[in-house]
Amino acid sequence: MYENKLWKTEYLIFDGSHCQEAFRTTILEPFSLKKDDDAKLKSFGDSVPYIEKALEFYFAEVNKEWEPSLSTTNSTDAQLPREIYRFKLTWLFKRIFRLRSLLLALFHSVFIFAKWNWGLLFRVLYLGGIFFIMVMQDFQNIVDAWMKMEHKKQFLSTIINEQDIGAKGWDKVAKRMNRYLFEQKAWRNEEYFFDGIDCQRFFERNFVSLLSCKNSISFKSLDVELWPYIRQVQSSCSDGHLV
Repeated sequence: MYENKLWKTEYLIFDGSHCQEAFRTTILEPFSLKKDDDAKLKSFGDSVPYIEKALEFYFAEVNKEWEPSLSTTNSTDAQLPREIYRFKLTWLFKRIFRLRSLLLALFHSVFIFAKWNWGLLFRVLYLGGIFFIMVMQDFQNIVDAWMKMEHKKQFLSTIINEQDIGAKGWDKVAKRMNRYLFEQKAWRNEEYFFDGIDCQRFFERNFVSLLSCKNSISFKSLDVELWPYIRQVQSSCSDGHLV
C-alpha cells in the first residue's frame, strides 16, 4: 500500500488480527452478502476469481480450526437457574441487585443528591442512566457481541452434538454452555442461560438472524464463518432435534 502510494506510511495494518478484521469487513462480508454471480461481478469486477480463491483457502483453514472442547465440559451435576430460582423474575432481581450493583447505586445516589445546584430532573435522569448501564452490564447475554469466536463455535457445536428431542435438548445445551462459559472465565457464574427456552431464543436472535442480513452491520460482525454451522443447526431443528 505504501509503495503504491495508497497509504502515507508503512503502518496501515497494526497486526495480524487487525489484518483479518479488515479482510472480513472489506472482502468476506460484502462478497458473501451478494446473492448471485452478476451481483458479485458488478461490485468486485475482475477481482471475483481471486476473491473466490482467497475465500476457499480461508474457509478451509476455518474448518481445520473447528475443534470445540466438548469433552472437557461435564455438566451432569449442573443445575439450570430455573431449577434453583423457579421463577425468572426472581433470577432477574438477583442479577440486578447484586452487592456490587447496590454499592455502585448507593455511591451514585450520594454523589448526585449532594449536587444541590443540579436540577431535580437532571439528577433523576442521571440515576436512571446509571441504573440502565448497570442492568445492561448484568444482562450482556441478551446479545452475543461480547462473545469470542471460540465461544460461538462451542455454542453451535454443542447444539449440533445434542441428539435429544424436545425442550430437554435445549436444557442440556444451556447447562453445558453455562458450565463451559464459567470454566473459560467468560462469565462470572454458571447462570448465563436461565433455561433451554432462553438458550433457544439466544440462538435465534443472535445467530439465525445473521442469515437474513442484507447489508454489513458497522457495530457487529456478521460471523460469515459460522453460517454453514448455523444452517446445520437449523437443519437439525427441522429434522426433529431440539424443537
